Amino acid sequence: MSKKMKLGVFGARRGSYLGSVADQVGFELTAVCDTFEPLLKNAEKKLANPKVTFYTDYEEMLRHDLDAVIVANYATEHVWAVTRALEAGKHVMSECLAMLTMAEGVRLVEAVEASDRVYMLAENYPFSAENLEMARLYQAGEIGEFKYGEGEYVHPISAEEMAGLVSGPDHWRSWLPVTYYSTHSIGPVMLITGTRPASVNGFVVPYDHADPLNFGRPKMSDLSSVLMCRMDNGALVKIIPWSELRDHGNRVRICGNRGTMESSQQDERLRVHYEPFDYDPPRVKTMHYKPNFPDFARGAVRYGHGGGDYFTSYYFHRAIVEQSRPIIDVYKAIDMTSIGILGYRSALSGGVPLEVPDFRDPEVRERCRNDDWTPDPAAYRDGMPHPSVLGKIEISGESQAKFRELRQKFVDKL
Repeated sequence: MSKKMKLGVFGARRGSYLGSVADQVGFELTAVCDTFEPLLKNAEKKLANPKVTFYTDYEEMLRHDLDAVIVANYATEHVWAVTRALEAGKHVMSECLAMLTMAEGVRLVEAVEASDRVYMLAENYPFSAENLEMARLYQAGEIGEFKYGEGEYVHPISAEEMAGLVSGPDHWRSWLPVTYYSTHSIGPVMLITGTRPASVNGFVVPYDHADPLNFGRPKMSDLSSVLMCRMDNGALVKIIPWSELRDHGNRVRICGNRGTMESSQQDERLRVHYEPFDYDPPRVKTMHYKPNFPDFARGAVRYGHGGGDYFTSYYFHRAIVEQSRPIIDVYKAIDMTSIGILGYRSALSGGVPLEVPDFRDPEVRERCRNDDWTPDPAAYRDGMPHPSVLGKIEISGESQAKFRELRQKFVDKL
């Protein structure tokens, strides 16, 4: 057995979990960093591993003897942490989002290109058993040429659950526009079909002041959104990024010119449909079945996000060992993230189509080098957007007080 690679994680909650998963595929978790000490101490207690060193300073952790780092800090603050890890000579797997602004995307690409280390986005939804099966079927030509697709990520969060995830109104989950968390929806479509988004139109369902779900939460962004993406092969895709509609799940639909495939939100079954007139002799019109993981990864079912958390670490390790391009490289990561940023711009402009720049081309990147357009309230100035299409959302004093009560209960349990 080859020697395990030493791994550090930045982010004691999600990062510690991913580090434990990575332990199963060739890594050894040796360092954990988080700036919030109660969460760090809780991770130390849960891991109960004397071989793991705990840090509150990221730069100090990077000086630890590490081969690789998982960046799982705030979703809007990944680029600086990734860049520092690459500069320190570490391979990096970054959680979603890839970046917050298009200018950050330029810095990310150029940091990866200047490094001889592996960078991979830890987008896990393409690796459910159903999505892996759809990728296999599509790549085998079973439904013909990709024409239309859908990807949805619907995940409403109660006030009690949000208090465990959010520290206050400045936390990214409180203000991130609803179009931005797009990788869970577009990621499966891209990896199944091998296409990338070339343009995007954005539409938003605005914040609902009367929605009881919002009481006790410091949330300032809207309810839901739809992104319409024209892919580079001409196909059209409807994307619902992270949405708080009254539903729950991740659904993917792929329509070709010789058949359709669709994952079920209810029972992890796949539906494959053919029309009799497309085949002679006719094929079975509709099949419903539950796909299995590949033989090498049957144990993935034990891990989160439908097994996807296993595959991200597996493919990250494989790219390092093989010195190969990771399955979700920096260019795919930026494609997946860009549609959320540009989709919000489109929504604020009435849903107009916007080009999704391909950062594989250095000349195209140059147009975005200084594009620091951001919805972050801490960076607000003239010309910057608010997190809601309605403008600045004011949270009532009663709602703020309820959130502080719920948040303190969560902290007390750590």
